Amino acid sequence: MIQSPISAGGYFLLRPIDRPTWTGPDLLPAIVHSVSGCLAEPAFEFWWNENDAAEATVFGVPPSRLADVASWYRQHFDVDLGAPNVAFSPAVISGFVEAFVEDREGLVILGCGLAEADRERILSDHPAPTGLGEYGVYLMLERGVPMEPGGEVLGFEILSYEYGLEHSWLCNHLEEEARSVLRITPNLDTGFLDSYEEAATVARYITKATGW
Repeated sequence: MIQSPISAGGYFLLRPIDRPTWTGPDLLPAIVHSVSGCLAEPAFEFWWNENDAAEATVFGVPPSRLADVASWYRQHFDVDLGAPNVAFSPAVISGFVEAFVEDREGLVILGCGLAEADRERILSDHPAPTGLGEYGVYLMLERGVPMEPGGEVLGFEILSYEYGLEHSWLCNHLEEEARSVLRITPNLDTGFLDSYEEAATVARYITKATGW
């Protein structure tokens, strides 16, 4: 069962990638969904000016709109966007897509929620670095607001946290070890683990075995 309550850690506009070559169809679906930048292309990563915002073309924004995208980004940063690529609500992503994106095929919005015990642990163990400001996920966790209704629960992903959300457990091919040692595998429709209990078991194993 999902531990309750679940706090929002942020929302992400992503272009998922094809299944990595290191694994196979017996462990992951053809398209992998993740909030890790290693396994997806995330939007909104420091689009301060037109050159930085050139990445927006990956998300279906025409080059002629890049100056407008950078202006939009500056207006929204620290209001409803946080570093490096976190939106504070699905609405701000939907607004961006409606305003700028012409080709929306393949884009997804993923929300990330954390159980209360995990939220408290991150806030305690990973305070914002001195002089660098707070990262978007940290700001969301400080607020302690619930996930917004209306989305579909896809499952559970194990992620590292240092300067925001970073590597997925899949980045290190640990799905193979979880299957062989723990008899736990991702759901082949979603690529996520099916339960919080499965994710917690795998996370404890990874921590004990690798210190990750």
